[in-house]
Formats: sequence, structure tokens, C-alpha cells
Amino acid sequence: MININKIFFSTLVITSLIFSSMAFGVQEVAAAKDDEKVNIDNGDRVQQQISADNRIRFRFEEETKITFEANKPANVNIKCDAERIGEKDFEIEVDADETFNMTMKCKEEEYEKGLLNGNTVQARNRNRYRYQEGFVADIECTCDCEAKLRMQANDENRGGTWAYYDESEEEWVPVETTEKDGYLECETDHFSTWTILVPEIDYTILVIAGISIAAVILIGVAILILKRRK
Repeated sequence: MININKIFFSTLVITSLIFSSMAFGVQEVAAAKDDEKVNIDNGDRVQQQISADNRIRFRFEEETKITFEANKPANVNIKCDAERIGEKDFEIEVDADETFNMTMKCKEEEYEKGLLNGNTVQARNRNRYRYQEGFVADIECTCDCEAKLRMQANDENRGGTWAYYDESEEEWVPVETTEKDGYLECETDHFSTWTILVPEIDYTILVIAGISIAAVILIGVAILILKRRK
């Protein structure tokens, strides 16, 4: 005959283990941390000390969002012309070896470097690009570091690429850009003037290519006709 006491004891032990594992599981799961949000409603500048691994989203005049995060403490000085820039969502994530100072000046256009809305510039790769992002950032940093730059994808920058301005050569340099989670992202190990440029379609090349294809088709048709006549 089955020993009822043993069955009861075994059931009690198994139940205790299940509840214990559930309890430990709950303790191990950390609550998701939301971005710290700072609204800048009066003025266009913010200066703030930001602790390591603390992600802060500044929003200027209920328009432009600038999110900053770094693995080391940082003293950040940001000036943003939100009234002209409008609704943009820019993020910067810095990986540094020590505490650093960073200055960012964000504006809609940069006349001296050819960035006028709707204007085209020629980059180092000899391709032409259109500036229609309406956001350019002059970034300076006091230490060597690596960073990720992100801008939320929109109708103005769709298919665009991040690019920086080479002061010594006085030219724009496109860098590898990927789209992740709705943001255009690039990586860099230096700071200067950054923006997003959209490749301009060269219609001349398209026309030449179209004429060439049409010529090949006509030649092929002519050859077929001549073969049939023979």
C-alpha cells in the first residue's frame, strides 16, 4: 500500500521549491529604467554634470530632443536653436576612458560649410549630396573617445548618411550609416561638425544608361529581323 505520508511530504517539498524559485526569479529581475527627462523651456542652453551610465533626454522648447549617455561622468554644455530646428530627435552615446567635458552647438543651417536647406554639396567621394535634414551639430570633446550618433529617421533624411566636415580639407566626408530601430546611426572616434546628407540622384547617368539599354534592344531586334530575312 502506498505510504500517504510520503506522498504528502514529497508534494510539500516540490511545491516549496517551485515557490522558492519563483521568489528568487522576481528578485533577480530589475525594473526597466526610464530616461531622465529635462525640459528646457526658457532659453536655448543647458549646462549639466551627468554621472556615468545615466541617460538624460533634454527637450528644448517642447521641440528638439537631444539625448546624452556616457560610460564616464561628463560635464555637458549644449546650445540648441530649437525654434528653427523644430521637432528632431538626436542621440549621442559616448564611450570614454575618463571624465570629460563636451560642448554641442546645434543649429538648423551652417552657411560657411554649405549647409543651406535644399542646397547640394560635393563630398570627398566626389558624389553630390543634398542637405535637407535641418539639423547640424558642432561637437567638441576634451578626451579621445568613441561615440554613436543617432537621428530619428524621417521624410527629410530617408536614405541619408551621416557625414562630418574635414576642416583641413574643407570637405564633407560621408561615413557608414545604418538604420536601427527607426534611427540613422553611425560610429565615430572624433568630433567636429556632423549632419545627415542625402545622396542626390544623377539624372544624367540615368539618361545615358537608358539610352544605352534602348540601343542594345534595338540592335538585338535588328539582328533578329536580318536573321529571319535570310
